[in-house]
Amino acid sequence: MAEKDYETLLKQLHDGQIDELVVRPPEFMDFQKIFQASPYRSQIEGNAKHGGEIHYHLIKEEAK
Repeated sequence: MAEKDYETLLKQLHDGQIDELVVRPPEFMDFQKIFQASPYRSQIEGNAKHGGEIHYHLIKEEAK
């Protein structure tokens, strides 16, 4: 299986090109290294789902 380009996927998520990034348990350690170094880290949050998947999405700013 080819390794995912997490830097590109995080940029696409940040730029609105994709709505969600799903990380499965076997991918987590590779993803986490890239995520921790990402300049977008504070603008993206993940929600753990059943089965160990984590669904990452861009944090939406609240309308005032």
